[in-house]
Amino acid sequence: MIVAVGAVLPTALRVHAPLAALPSALAGVVVGPDLVPWLKRRKDARLLPRAAELALPAAGQALFGFDGDLEELGLFVAVGREPPDEGDAEASIAAMAKDGRLDRARFGDQGRALYPPLLPLRTLPNMVLAHVAIQSGIRGENVCLAGGFEAGVGVWDAANDALASGRCVAALVGAAFSAVDRASARDRHRLGQTEPPGEGAIFVLLVGPAVRPEADLRVWRQRVGALGPVEALLGAVGVTPR
Repeated sequence: MIVAVGAVLPTALRVHAPLAALPSALAGVVVGPDLVPWLKRRKDARLLPRAAELALPAAGQALFGFDGDLEELGLFVAVGREPPDEGDAEASIAAMAKDGRLDRARFGDQGRALYPPLLPLRTLPNMVLAHVAIQSGIRGENVCLAGGFEAGVGVWDAANDALASGRCVAALVGAAFSAVDRASARDRHRLGQTEPPGEGAIFVLLVGPAVRPEADLRVWRQRVGALGPVEALLGAVGVTPR
């Protein structure tokens, strides 16, 4: 049974300045969000990938008023593809090259020395789950799946299985996704994806097995762009974009 929902979603497609050089600069972009209420320490904000920035308030909204045992609360999160490096590692990669090829000696010397130490914390897919768990204090069973719509379905099914078997007394299940940057646009082009990109997050608190709510994805994609695994949970919001 669904007892609470939290969501951070764009309201409409709009021109997004970072995509201005592309054939289409339209994207479904979330304004903000304000992270102060959702962080234990403000300095933690510098560690967050964009998907985690969206996930924290959505997860916090869904958890508001939950008074159960966080040791017994499961966390099931779907994210998109691995968040891309937007040039942070460019100096490191350039230092590893010799005559146009990877030089193993430079890889372990100059390349390693120049590699940004915090970059993995912003690009590993399971960092979204980690940040939600750390900031919310959740310690129960957890699953993180990376991919598209199917990843959102997968975490919903995993949460329902855990609830049905008694491995957790409640489950926070959600998805977070962002593809409105230029590096993601490059990857979308390689994959032949032509719909405008979007971003957002949805989290649902379950206290028992529940049927996954469905939504008219054509309406959502036309109004706010493609939302990856978030699309699998859009029906939980109970509204369609205007």
